[in-house]
Amino acid sequence: MQDKLATTIVVLLIVSLVIVAGMKFYEESVQINDASDYVLEDLVGKHPTADSVEIMDWDTRTNPQGEDYLRVRAAVTEGLYTPCPIRIHYFYHYPVQNFVTDAPEYITTSECKICEGEGCAIAFPEEAIIASHMNSGGESVHKYTTGYSDAIPTADKTENGWRVLWNSDSAKFGYIVDIAKNGEIEHVETVYY
Repeated sequence: MQDKLATTIVVLLIVSLVIVAGMKFYEESVQINDASDYVLEDLVGKHPTADSVEIMDWDTRTNPQGEDYLRVRAAVTEGLYTPCPIRIHYFYHYPVQNFVTDAPEYITTSECKICEGEGCAIAFPEEAIIASHMNSGGESVHKYTTGYSDAIPTADKTENGWRVLWNSDSAKFGYIVDIAKNGEIEHVETVYY
């Protein structure tokens, strides 16, 4: 009888632990969904003409009162299909922590400049687009972007860095630009249509 009682108690404890763990997972999932909705709604309101608004990642932090909250990192891109796209990272705290937010981080700006060489790291497509025509070796591509106002870039990550394709409906040619991870232009190829 005591063995059955002990077994029943152990089984009930295990079931209780599984239920509590499931509730914790559900609660965190709901909080992440709520935070995502809040962040996206706010960013679309701040940047109604943005080409891209995305949640990049989040992590759980603890405030001085010992309460957990999410720190959400989001990105907004304006002018993604132009020679000088602007990428901004925003950091949100959810639930809101004392209504204090982190300052936005400008990854690229309207100055249309990007690093190249040692110590430089091209991490985002917007940086690769700018590097493809503004860094050393991109003079012919820059001329193309200023000569054809409908020139549109497409950037893709590669094993060695980035590949940017430039096309224009009003030109009979375009460019393929391979960019190293450090922003240096490795190869420029003219493509005729």
